[in-house]
Amino acid sequence: LKKCLHEAIIEPLCTEIENDLRLNTHGAVLGQPFRRIEKETRDPALFTKLQAFRFFDEWVQLSHLVEDYLDVQFYNLNALMTNDWKTYEEMRNLARERYGLKIAEGYLPGSIVDQGLDVLVITKNIHVFVANYTYNMNEQIFVQRPAVTESKHLNTLHIRHVANSIRTHGTGIMNTTVNYVYKCLLKKLAILSQFLFDDHIKSRLLKDIKFFAANKEKTNGQLPIQRAEKFANDMKKLGVTEDGKTCLDQFRNLVAEIGNALGYMRMVRSGGLRSIAEAAVFI
Repeated sequence: LKKCLHEAIIEPLCTEIENDLRLNTHGAVLGQPFRRIEKETRDPALFTKLQAFRFFDEWVQLSHLVEDYLDVQFYNLNALMTNDWKTYEEMRNLARERYGLKIAEGYLPGSIVDQGLDVLVITKNIHVFVANYTYNMNEQIFVQRPAVTESKHLNTLHIRHVANSIRTHGTGIMNTTVNYVYKCLLKKLAILSQFLFDDHIKSRLLKDIKFFAANKEKTNGQLPIQRAEKFANDMKKLGVTEDGKTCLDQFRNLVAEIGNALGYMRMVRSGGLRSIAEAAVFI
């Protein structure tokens, strides 16, 4: 009789619930709503919500048996394909909402094949990131500078990578990111202010400002290229670093790093919105 109970009720019930969870989740996560199974007259939730009943010399709780079956299935399949962690997490949530099943967490690394760079690691080393990456404002992507790596491949950071990190670590990392970027910007802006208020730089800029104001109409609102070249040559006279960079080059890099920090915050905001939008599908 126990064998008949398993073959006639428990095994078909487990299979039916697994198929229902899998197809409904794929319809939302993978965008395949056309995959549906024919609805049967019985509702599996009626079985999973039954109270424990006595079957000869033992107590049987159908919900616990289904939970054990799904625990094993989800863990084994997720261990084989770790990039499907998102799908199985949604299936666990759907099982809890629809059938009242409490499926244990797999405790596998929460990542996917296209996880990309980790926002938490970048945030802790934000000063290194803004110096070693360039920001493409149109494509909303950071690309690693070729000069800072010997690898044939360059790392990139896209909005989807930020969304994956937020989904892995939680939305709390966004507040941490704001604090770290704010501190980084304070240091960069302090250096920027010191550069502009340097006597050698300030005096040269004031000369160009006076010339531009006096000849604005003659030059059609543009600074002549000759004066720009003269300014660049004057910057070289102030000294050159070991790698051949002038003060103007360092200033340009500083402005680029400030822009990278602001662009990074913009990307984190967009990644947070994308993460919320992906989660809202299941509400």
